[in-house]
Amino acid sequence: MSTHLTFPTTTPVIKSNYNSYDYENIVKLAYTTIEDGLASLHDNNICSSLISTDGKTLWLSNEFSGNFEIANLLSDNLTCGAQVRLYAAPIELHGIFYYLAPVYSHTDETVLVVAISSTQNCCNVLFALTQSLAREVSEKLKFHYYEQGNFKVDKQEQRFANLDIHSVEKALIIEVAQACKGKIQQMHKVLNMGRTTLWRKLKQYEINIKDYK
Repeated sequence: MSTHLTFPTTTPVIKSNYNSYDYENIVKLAYTTIEDGLASLHDNNICSSLISTDGKTLWLSNEFSGNFEIANLLSDNLTCGAQVRLYAAPIELHGIFYYLAPVYSHTDETVLVVAISSTQNCCNVLFALTQSLAREVSEKLKFHYYEQGNFKVDKQEQRFANLDIHSVEKALIIEVAQACKGKIQQMHKVLNMGRTTLWRKLKQYEINIKDYK
């Protein structure tokens, strides 16, 4: 069953915050996945496209030229309910059936829309295939950015791998002891630390104050 839809426009679709380089990679990953998924069909009546959430045609299959007419529906600001209806069933426009499915990023943000069109009557197989391709692209995106995220975390962890608060505190006390020539009266003021606490720290870190007098 297909639908003819006119969508209300009150809540804007969330737009992607990716930079242009990231977005190009996302689009490339998406359309190669679609091409691979449709390669076995060999049906000239089937065309595919990638559309941005604000209605820009980002990629078209080789068999098709010109923009998908369905992209115009995405160019307006859609309510959440309208978005759900957009992906819930095939849409017929001027004798062409369109099948749409959202692609989600690793942050569950809608970044792309997979669109497949056919001149054949409404086909449940194409509807299911579109949904499947969009899910596959979403999983690949999540894995791609998960790997990148791990790399960033590793780099961050390396910066603090040897960071030990006790070692830092001990080194600071020793530095102050050297500067104050082991005088507790001066050291506790510089360290903003009570005398009792300072003596406890000296014992804890096995610092002999006589070594700095």
